[in-house]
Amino acid sequence: MSNLQKEVTTPSGKKLELRELDPGDTLDLIEMAGTAMQSASAGPWIGYAQMVCSVEAIDGVPVVMPSTKEQIKQLARRIGNDGMLALQAIFYPKAASDGGGAAPPNGVDMEAAKN
Repeated sequence: MSNLQKEVTTPSGKKLELRELDPGDTLDLIEMAGTAMQSASAGPWIGYAQMVCSVEAIDGVPVVMPSTKEQIKQLARRIGNDGMLALQAIFYPKAASDGGGAAPPNGVDMEAAKN
């Protein structure tokens, strides 16, 4: 995704600055996923983790690239539900423009994932 938007503001006013993950980052995510990569949830987990890890700052405060599954979860909680929906609109614009009815690539179910 070479034309990744650099910043998004959530409906609640939170500003998320974004970075494009490189192939090495994706390999790190696969390694962090561990046994999750052996299950049917591997694609959705990686897709969701890529969105989370693309955030490099929240409200101007830098975010360190997570290095464990727990750190990814903590960052996802900081981003929040409205932040994840804002990221979905950037990463999966067709699904967002369809009113959320179409599933994002890799089977990422944003409604189920945010709960």
